[in-house]
Amino acid sequence: MKHIELLKLLHDNRESIDKAYRQDYVQNVSHELLDSTLFVKINERYKLNKNYLNFVDSVLQRIDYSIIFGDYEKEYKELVKNKKRYQESSSEFHKSAILKLIEDLYQKFTNRDREIQILLLRLENDTSLDIDILLENAGDILEKIDELISANEKIGSFFREGLRGVDDAVDTLLQSISVDILKYIQNIDTYIKQINQFIIQTKKRRFVNKQIIKLSNMILDEDVNILEEHLTLHYKTLYHTVEKSQKNRIYAFVDDEDIVKIKKELKAMFSHLEISKPVKNSSIKPQTKEKLEIIDIDKLLRELETEKSDDIFLFIKAHSELSKYKDSELINESFKLYLQIITDERVLFNKNFNEFGIKVAKWQ
Repeated sequence: MKHIELLKLLHDNRESIDKAYRQDYVQNVSHELLDSTLFVKINERYKLNKNYLNFVDSVLQRIDYSIIFGDYEKEYKELVKNKKRYQESSSEFHKSAILKLIEDLYQKFTNRDREIQILLLRLENDTSLDIDILLENAGDILEKIDELISANEKIGSFFREGLRGVDDAVDTLLQSISVDILKYIQNIDTYIKQINQFIIQTKKRRFVNKQIIKLSNMILDEDVNILEEHLTLHYKTLYHTVEKSQKNRIYAFVDDEDIVKIKKELKAMFSHLEISKPVKNSSIKPQTKEKLEIIDIDKLLRELETEKSDDIFLFIKAHSELSKYKDSELINESFKLYLQIITDERVLFNKNFNEFGIKVAKWQ
């Protein structure tokens, strides 16, 4: 079946397909739909093929909590195998396979990033689920994202070091997607922080809800004694409480007089206190605050324009702005700046690679 024929089949049977999508199954379908594998027969019911459902859900941004991200191990092994065979034979077939695998991995990175964003948006706006189930779903998503970290780093490293210099077409493709790949890898940290923040806020909401339920149960059970004891406890210092009197006054909101009264009481309490400076008996020095290091990229660009470096990456790596980084961090930080700078129109590339396996770029 040709693609245009498949589109016609979908159009002609759009009502049956839409009904199966909305109701999960239908009782009857045409032989054409069954032969096309668009539908699968399960227990006398006809259900849409899972591959079609995944495609539709992705386009319509309907991602289920049970989604499995997986890793890129299959594509990674195929890349390693085809790289070796291409280096041995220079076969166009193996080069095409490498290019196809890189494109497939790039699409996976793109889809994973989009799916995580949709999941987090759904999680934060889902009002149909119990709080405990929301927390379970958040924990599951966090675990799935954690599993992606090593997989993303592995592929990113292989793109930077393992495939550079294999072929000009491969280098061109990697260069065109490198900035996006780096962005997707860095987004993982943001998503993890976002989920952790959601979990903390939801646990606080769960605690407040339990307190409200406890109080409402007292009202529903007409447990007057316990409720009255609860509401009259510390009525002088707590609001939304009741003062036992003829009027049963309810303390609801703080006013200016209350604030002045509290200030006077605090001042009276602390006026008699004498606080002496503690004697230091320890030789341990106080810990210094960590400073946030920021690279002055404008300064780096000005010097790069002046010196006209023949290898931008090596120039960045040796620059004084990066002297504060350890050797283990220097290469990664230099590469991040390299990716930002090479998007400039004044950068020219040649066919050579430096000692770090990075394509040599020159400033005009």
